[in-house]
Amino acid sequence: MTLAGDTVEGGPAPKGGRAAQAWYGLALLSLVSFFNYLDRMVVAVLIEPIKLDLDLSDTQMGLVGGLAFALFYSICGLPLARLADRTNRVNLLSVCLAGWSLATAATGYAASFWQLFAARVAVGVGEAGCVPTSHSMIGDMFPPAKRTLAVGIFQAGGLLGLSAGMAVAGWLAEIWGWRQAIIVVGLSGIPLALLFWLTVREPVRGTVTIGESEREPWSEALAALLARPALRNVVLGLSIGAFATYGTGQWAAAFFMRSHGLTVAEAGVYGAIIAGGSAVLGTLCSGLVMMALRPRDIRWETWLPAICYAICTPLFVLMFLADTLVVALACQFVGTFLGAIGGTVAIASIQSFAEPHRRATAVALMVMLSSLIGLGLGPLAVGMISDALTPLHGADALGTALAIASAFLGVAAVLFAIASRSAQLSAAEPA
Repeated sequence: MTLAGDTVEGGPAPKGGRAAQAWYGLALLSLVSFFNYLDRMVVAVLIEPIKLDLDLSDTQMGLVGGLAFALFYSICGLPLARLADRTNRVNLLSVCLAGWSLATAATGYAASFWQLFAARVAVGVGEAGCVPTSHSMIGDMFPPAKRTLAVGIFQAGGLLGLSAGMAVAGWLAEIWGWRQAIIVVGLSGIPLALLFWLTVREPVRGTVTIGESEREPWSEALAALLARPALRNVVLGLSIGAFATYGTGQWAAAFFMRSHGLTVAEAGVYGAIIAGGSAVLGTLCSGLVMMALRPRDIRWETWLPAICYAICTPLFVLMFLADTLVVALACQFVGTFLGAIGGTVAIASIQSFAEPHRRATAVALMVMLSSLIGLGLGPLAVGMISDALTPLHGADALGTALAIASAFLGVAAVLFAIASRSAQLSAAEPA
């Protein structure tokens, strides 16, 4: 069902050579996503050695891991998204990848808090162009029925990057130290930027059927998108959920080291296997499930996230309050699996509420809010609560802070449920 005046054609089903191009493009986009998350989260597993080396507090590490990256990541997201909606996306994404890779490598040379902060700001600026541009390309390469699967594969690439970042960075830090680990990780993305620029073709954009200009002012595009209640609530749900997921994700390795006595390498390996493995499995399952459910009712794009987030909320709270490592890891595995299904479906649903010439802008809106609320405030809030509780709870203060942050997943579940009430009226393309 569509809004009057907003009818669009969905992305064409790829055939023959176009299908091969689409899947090749998706494969490289997934590799870009791999480095996007790897470079973004590499600091998370190295919080403890960086903190000790530079003599920083949990609050300062929360700023470095969250706000330093998220603030400029959010600010630059919308203008870069408008470029993606108007210009060659392959060129834009190649430049962004090369830029944030070099900035990540520069992080390894930081000698003070402010140098570390500045390097993370630069990483955020470069990465701001990744997700909106990639989602815009995916929306034009795959039809609606396969879009959640394609987005799931793209997200899985990022989650593998997150897992690899935790495992590889932890292992390299044990051998060479945290500085060399970050430098190696950062420079690894440069060859991919060149390969992507040389071999990926710019997808043909979907066609707007009734006179909508692809060069409309960004203010008009935002106004049209925000007029859709389902889109507003999905974006808010993802943003509130990101407060919990980014807040806990940045501090999970430090939690296992403090509360369960793991080493840096062990925390990285456990994070890669348990959190990374279940997240990848969840993202891929989400695509297969939605291929069956979406044609029946578009509201499954909001029903399923609401169900998954509601179930995983108590699991994450228990994870950070559990006395034994086995219980904590079991809760992390199941909770991450369900959260990955819900999150991937919700992210993919944004394209159902946006025309082809507004897709990157819609995704950028989500990225901006989820980054400010989630990545910007989540790690910082956890760090501040942990510092405040440390005099009373000692090493257990971080676990309590993480349990508090996890409860916000329940708020996200409520927002997804509210979004389902207007999903059909907000849709910008047929189910």
